[in-house]
Amino acid sequence: MARILLIVIAAAAIVAIVAILLTVWNAAFAAGSRNLRPLFGADKEGMMAPTGLQKVAFVALIVLLFGVASGWLGGM
Repeated sequence: MARILLIVIAAAAIVAIVAILLTVWNAAFAAGSRNLRPLFGADKEGMMAPTGLQKVAFVALIVLLFGVASGWLGGM
């Protein structure tokens, strides 16, 4: 009986973590889409401002770079 209760608690914790991560992801994506767009379309070089997804991917890449370089995520 205790094992079933432990499995149910673990499943509820996983669902809660996923719900929080989805909320953060949607908020970051919406903020990037809303706030980082140029007012008059393309800028002088013809490139558009980065979207929220591109910003999140860039931050994740930097975290991965420092993590691997410091040994936090990678080996020696």
